[in-house]
This record gives sequence, structure tokens and C-alpha cells, in this order.
Amino acid sequence: MWINDDLDDMKYEVDRILYHFAKKDPVKKKVVVLGSGWGALSFVRKLDPAAFDVTVVSPRPFFFYTPLLVGSTTGVVSPGAIIEPIRDNVPNANFLRVHCKDVDLENKKVFCDSGVTLDYDHLLVAVGAQPNTFGIPGVDKYGRFLKEIEHGRALRKEMLDIIERADVAMAAGEEDKAKRLLNFVVVGGGPTGVEFCGELSDFIKQDLKRRYPKIADYFQVTLVEALPGLLTMLLGARGNYVQEHLTHLGVEVKLNAMVKEVQEEKVQLKTKDGVIDMDYGILVWVAGVGMRPFTRALCEKIGKENGQTDRRGLLVDECLRVKGTRPGEVFAVGDCAVSGKPPTAQVAYQQGKYLGRMFRLGKDYLISDPQAPPFKYCHQGTMAYIGDSQGAAEIDPNAFIKLGRSSVTDHFWWRSLYGEQDQLRVMGPAGFAIWRSTYFSKLFSSRNRWSVMSDWLRTGMFGRPASSSAQGTATL
Repeated sequence: MWINDDLDDMKYEVDRILYHFAKKDPVKKKVVVLGSGWGALSFVRKLDPAAFDVTVVSPRPFFFYTPLLVGSTTGVVSPGAIIEPIRDNVPNANFLRVHCKDVDLENKKVFCDSGVTLDYDHLLVAVGAQPNTFGIPGVDKYGRFLKEIEHGRALRKEMLDIIERADVAMAAGEEDKAKRLLNFVVVGGGPTGVEFCGELSDFIKQDLKRRYPKIADYFQVTLVEALPGLLTMLLGARGNYVQEHLTHLGVEVKLNAMVKEVQEEKVQLKTKDGVIDMDYGILVWVAGVGMRPFTRALCEKIGKENGQTDRRGLLVDECLRVKGTRPGEVFAVGDCAVSGKPPTAQVAYQQGKYLGRMFRLGKDYLISDPQAPPFKYCHQGTMAYIGDSQGAAEIDPNAFIKLGRSSVTDHFWWRSLYGEQDQLRVMGPAGFAIWRSTYFSKLFSSRNRWSVMSDWLRTGMFGRPASSSAQGTATL
């Protein structure tokens, strides 16, 4: 499953070296890429630098490894370990650290702040998404999000500050205040919410209770989910295992509970037993993603009459071309694109890789019926850490056949082991081993791998830092 990615990376490095010795084409097509996430980078890394003049536009000068973002909030890894400068990853492309403000689709121009205007022949929109509050009062003001590297750093600092405040409140005899401050409420029972509860439970059990003995008995983690189960898209009925495991760790799991309003120190929940109020010290909102303002404005500019009728993002066709635009000029990948695939890093990565490969092969997207084959998503599996060195992993055995193994023998070998099932689900310590080894292998650079491995070893030997200033920053 991972062999092909390594071969692609090797091929990219060879192409980068050959580019410096190749004759430059003075009429290279201009490609502008908006964004610096999974889809953008996998696209740019597949392009032929001798054929395209590429400019990457993003306010964020680094790529960050989203699967390990949750671990940075508790100190398992430092923010600096999971980021990589954009310029190091795409040395054959130009990079501008600016915000894209508008796009002139008619004249093929991109307008950015600081007075920057760029012409393009092809435009890739890969700006991702932002947290979705669903219009619930108070979420924007009082909730804390976990989508960007800055969110992780701010959340960690605030959690540690709250713990210090609770310790002081306890010393002052304000027990009720300490209890409220130490109730961490997490809204969203998907992979991010479950992983955060697992990581936070480990942090409390292994480090905080030892360092704060006076308030050790008052730590509480509450997970709120509107659906009747956790990780329902990942595990189906096996989500009960995750719920039981988190409950065993001390997490209070509230299912079929919808947030009605968030106030400064209280959240209102609608449950099957009625409406209840719950005090909290910090509320983490990981309940879904929605369109960024730029994406919404671009959808409105194209218009519903031209096919942009979805409220989740830019509708694209089977070749990832944005509907309602001239064929072959504007494409979209990742969370900002609505393609019928889930908004995950895995999807964005494969979409960008597919599109870059088609550009490299010279497929003509400028016609209504393009030469390129449609994008086909190969689900390689989904996994989550659930605390106490246990994980939940869903693996597609066929992915080995689709991405790196092709013989009929391999197919029957898998079936002899796992039977006629579409997904192999691994729970417990084995799931944790798969989760950790998979995400470690997918890190972008040797520097990232070394840094993450060092952080894991440090955590195992000495525990997590209990100071917000004890880890490196995420600025480059």
C-alpha cells in the first residue's frame, strides 16, 4: 500500500534534479495553486517542472501533518515536529505567502492581498475547509476548534492555564469552581473527537494527576455526540467497543445529545430525557467542517444556474473540474470540493496526485469530454487512537492489490486470512500499532520522522511537558 508512494517520491526527486539540467520551455503553462495542504502538495509534486510554471499561494508557509495534530495538544509531539516548510517540499514552484481575495474567471486572474495579481492557464483550488458551527449560538465565541496547527497550540496553552487556575481555586477553598474548570467537554464523536478524548485521558492519568495531586480527583472528560454511536462511519456496530473503552478510561460519553447553545461557562444539551445544562472549563468543538468564505464567494460567483448548487463546497465533475467553469481551467480538490467522497486527508492526497499525474501525461482537459480517465478513489483504511495505547483501525485488504500488489495469488492469500469481507477491523493494542506505524510511515520528510520519533521516545521515558512554553513553536 505504501510502496507506490515511496517510488513516487523517488521519482519526484529524480525529476527535480533533471529539471536543473533540462532546457527550459519559455512558453510553459501557468498553474496557480491556492492552498498548502494535502491536495495542493500532492498535485504540485507530480507536475513536470519543465512543462509548467507553478505558483503556490497560501497564508500558511508550511504543510502540517494533520493526523498527529491531536497529539500536539497534550504534548505527545511538538508542533514543530509535524510541520514542513512549503519551499522545501515544492522547490520547483514559486511560493507566495499571501491571501487570495478574488478570482476573475473570465480573464483568468487571481487577486491577492498586498497588491499581488497572478495570471493562470490552470487554477487549482485546494483551500480546505473550516470548522462548522451549524449556526448554534455561542460556539464561535466560546468554543475552541482543532483544525489548524494554531488551534492545537492555543488549545494546549488554554488547557494548562485552566488547570493552574483550578489548582489555585482548590487552594482557596473554591471546590465548585475547581470542578467546573476541570470538566473538559468535547463535542463530536468522529475520529478527531475520539482521539482527543483518548489523548487527554492519557495526559490526565499519566502526568497531570501526579503533578497536581490536590485536584487529581476532579478531572473529567465528557464526549458529546448527536448520533447514537461513536465512529459510526469507521466501525459501524463495533463503535460500541470504542464507547466502552473510553468509559473505562473515565470519559463520560453522551450519545444522542445535541448542543442547543454554548454560554461562557455552560453548554445546553438536548437529550432524549430533555434539555440539560452542563458546566465546563473548556469546550472543544470538532463536530464537522464547512466552507471557507473564499469558497462560498467563488460558488456564488459561478452561480447556481451554472451548477454550483451545493452548500458544502465547489461541485466538481468526475475529473475534478469545477462545474460551471470553462473546461480545463479551474479544478478543486480536498475539503473544499464536493465530489461524493469524504472530507479526509486521504481523499485530498489521492485527488491531488491523480490530477498532477494527468497534467504530467498531457491529458487534454480543455474539451468537454476529456481524454483523462475519471478519478477513482481507493480507500486504504481509516484509523483512530482511543487512549491507553489502544487503537481502532479499519483496513481495506484490497488496497494492497489496488495500489501495490496485483497478482491473483495475493488476492486469495488475503481472502484465506480474512474471509470475504470488504473491511478488516482491528481493535486494541494491534490497532494502536497499525495507527502509529502507518502515520509514521506517511510523514513527509526524514526530519519529521526523526522529530516525531524523538518526541514519542521522550514522552515514553519522561512524560509529557506540563508547560505551554516547553515545546517548540510552529513558525518557520
